[in-house]
Amino acid sequence: MKKLKNSTAKKYLVSCTIISIIFITLLGVILKIQNKRYIDIINIKITEILGEIKSKFPDLDEGDIIEILNSSENAIEGKELLEKYGITEEISAIKQIENEESKYNLIIIGIFSLISITLIVLFLTYLMHRKKQIDRLDKYLQRIARREYLLDIAESSEDELNALKNSLYKITVVLKEEAENKNEQNKAILTTVSDISHQLKTFLTSMQIILDNLLESKDMDETTRERFILEASKQIKGVNFLILSLLKLSKLDAKVVEFENETINLEKMIDEILKNLEVLIELKQVNIVTEIETGAEIIGDYNWNKEAIQNIVKNAIEHTKEGKQIFIKISKNDVYTSISIRDEGEGIEEEDLKHIFERFYKAKGSSEDSFGIGLSLSKSIVEKQNGYIEVESRLGEGTTFTIKYLK
Repeated sequence: MKKLKNSTAKKYLVSCTIISIIFITLLGVILKIQNKRYIDIINIKITEILGEIKSKFPDLDEGDIIEILNSSENAIEGKELLEKYGITEEISAIKQIENEESKYNLIIIGIFSLISITLIVLFLTYLMHRKKQIDRLDKYLQRIARREYLLDIAESSEDELNALKNSLYKITVVLKEEAENKNEQNKAILTTVSDISHQLKTFLTSMQIILDNLLESKDMDETTRERFILEASKQIKGVNFLILSLLKLSKLDAKVVEFENETINLEKMIDEILKNLEVLIELKQVNIVTEIETGAEIIGDYNWNKEAIQNIVKNAIEHTKEGKQIFIKISKNDVYTSISIRDEGEGIEEEDLKHIFERFYKAKGSSEDSFGIGLSLSKSIVEKQNGYIEVESRLGEGTTFTIKYLK
C-alpha cells in the first residue's frame, strides 16, 4: 500500500478517526453505566420483594427464599403469570428499567447524530478546501494560457494538489525563461539584421559610386580606372567574407553543424595558421614567438578550431605595431589544454573589453576593414567545442586571449 501523501486528507482522516474513537469510547462507557444502572434497579426491586415476602411470611425460611430466587424450574409458570397480567417481552416488568432504557437510547441517538453531523461537516470542509485549491490552479492555468508567467505559488505542502502546483510553478518558470529568451533572440535578430543591412549598404553604396564613375568617365585615365576596379574587387571580397562569416554563425546558432571528434595536434595547427597569415605577418613586420608543450592535443573539429584560433591570431597581428612581438603559448594539465595568444599592441579600453565578442561591435582603434565579427565567430566555435575564451588587456601594453579546452 502506497504511503498517503495528501497531508490535508491525512489531517481530516486523523480527525475522523479520533472522533470515531471518542464516540466508541463514549458509547462503551454509556452502555457500562446503563448495565450497572439496570443491575442496581433489579437488585433494589429484589430487595423490596424479599422485604415484602419476609414481612408477610415471617415463618418462611430465608434459605428457602434464596433457593427460590436461584431456581429456574418454575420459569415457565412465572412467564405465564406475567403474561396473564399483560407483561410480555416487549413490556418491561420493571417500569423504571424501561424509562432508563428510553433515556439512554435518547442519549446514544443524540451522540450518534452529533458525531454524524461532525463527520459530515469535516467532509464538506475538506471538499470545499479541495475545490478552492482546484479553482486556484484553474486560474493559474488560465493566466499561463494568456502568457502571464509572474505567478505567486509560494505555498508548500505534501498533498497531491500542492505537488501539482509545485510542478506547475516549475513549468511556469521554464515557460517564462523560454519567453524571455525568445524575446531576447528576436531583439538579437532585429539587431543583427539591422547591422547586416548597414554593412551591406555600405559595401553596395561604395561599389555603386565606383561603377558610376567608371561608366560616366569615358576618358578616365588607365591608372585611375585600374584603381577603381581594384577597389570594387576589394568591396566584393568584403561582402563575400561577411556573408560566409554570417552563414557560419547562423549554422552554429541553429546547431546544424556536425563537428568531427578527432585528435588535433596543436603544434601542427599553429604552423598551418602562421603559414596562412605569412603575408600579413611580413606586411606588419611582427615577430611570432611560439612556446608549445610537447604532445599538446585537443579533441574536436580541426577546421573549425583552426578558424577560431586563426581569427584571434590575425586580430593580434592587425593590432600590433611594426617590430613588436606576438607570443603564442600552449600548455596542458589534467583539467584543460590552454592556448595563450599575447600581443604587444595598443590594448583595449575597459569599456570596449566587455563587448569585443559581440557581433558587429567595433572597438576604438579598429581598422576600417573590420566587421566586428571574427572574435564573435571564434567564441561561438570554441564554446561549441567544450572550451571557453578569456581576455585580459592593458592600454599601451597589449592584449592576451586565452583559450581553454576542457578535457
